[in-house]
Amino acid sequence: MGWTHYWEREPEFPTEAFARAAADCRTAVLALGVPLGNELGENAPVWTAEEIVFNGTRGAGCEPFVVRRHEMPRRGRPRVFSYCKTEQLPYDLCVRVALIVLKHCLGTAITVTSDGGDAEWQQARDACQEHLGYGQDFRLDKP
Repeated sequence: MGWTHYWEREPEFPTEAFARAAADCRTAVLALGVPLGNELGENAPVWTAEEIVFNGTRGAGCEPFVVRRHEMPRRGRPRVFSYCKTEQLPYDLCVRVALIVLKHCLGTAITVTSDGGDAEWQQARDACQEHLGYGQDFRLDKP
């Protein structure tokens, strides 16, 4: 069993809010200096107005972190359920930072839960606060 973060979200995010989230994710995550690649952990992460995609590199990745502005719900559910298992590898901090940014920019359109509690998110809150000026008020949603 691995260390996993979960989110449930609306099928479509507002264009401007998601673009802002992608830009803020890029700023904060790249400032951490953790080696990242695309979905396969190769080349470069993706930060566009339509998707955010990254994984750890050089064997330090597990499941990719993928959030697209449009995603289809499964099995007739009204919201989209997603997760990213990181096994607490170095890119785990990047995933937590990205989820804090998404929650800040998208509000109730996304809920975030985790195998860890709020205490395990302090480093990510600190990174967001340092690089973006927000994040200290982030708390995990109740499952």
